Amino acid sequence: MKRFNLNIDERSLSTMQKVCTVIYYLNLLILVFILFHRQFVLHQSTREFTDIANLLVFNVIVAVAAILYLGGITFPKMRLRTLFFIYLGFVTVGFLFTLFKYNILLKQSLSVNQIIEKLLIILVLCAGFIFVYGLFAYLGYRKIEKEI
Repeated sequence: MKRFNLNIDERSLSTMQKVCTVIYYLNLLILVFILFHRQFVLHQSTREFTDIANLLVFNVIVAVAAILYLGGITFPKMRLRTLFFIYLGFVTVGFLFTLFKYNILLKQSLSVNQIIEKLLIILVLCAGFIFVYGLFAYLGYRKIEKEI
């Protein structure tokens, strides 16, 4: 009986990792397009695709946190200023997407109170993401420093 050789050279391993990464991100993009299609083309209620939305959010949070922890994205030192600018970027993208969603895709004008409510939700969610990502980046940095 022949055994499969599990000794993979670095080039083959690198190619497999790149292919897996591309396929993973394509799957995430497909999930995003499915969500948009169900919400804006089929006009389904949010309850009908909450499972897909939860799966997408879970994958994005866990994937980025794992990449930060395992050293896929390394920061020499995570500074508060860097975290703040990343936070501002998240908030800006989230707020612009929210305005785009309600004003253009759903054709609903938002009142000032509704805009402030949406902005507060975005601020809190982005703060949570940044806290988790910053924590995992810090823990990953400490892990890499211990290994060196």
